[in-house]
Amino acid sequence: MGLCKKGQLVTSRKGRDAGKQYVVIGFYDENHVQVADGYVRKIERPKRKNFKHLIIHQKCLESSTFNDKAIREFIELHGTEEKV
Repeated sequence: MGLCKKGQLVTSRKGRDAGKQYVVIGFYDENHVQVADGYVRKIERPKRKNFKHLIIHQKCLESSTFNDKAIREFIELHGTEEKV
């Protein structure tokens, strides 16, 4: 997981949520991460995504404590800049 870290902005490439942007909030194992968007997928119920199905962006949420409001604001601010 050297390429991806907690707080990283990612975009889904595969699945029914393709094109949707998330923030990485944790890791399941070396191939799967926990992502949240603050709206549908909140921190209490993160989505499990395969690492290979994500586009990793350079932007990173620099916060020691994640909450849904901070994730929503981060995606709104930086999500439109790096839309792929």
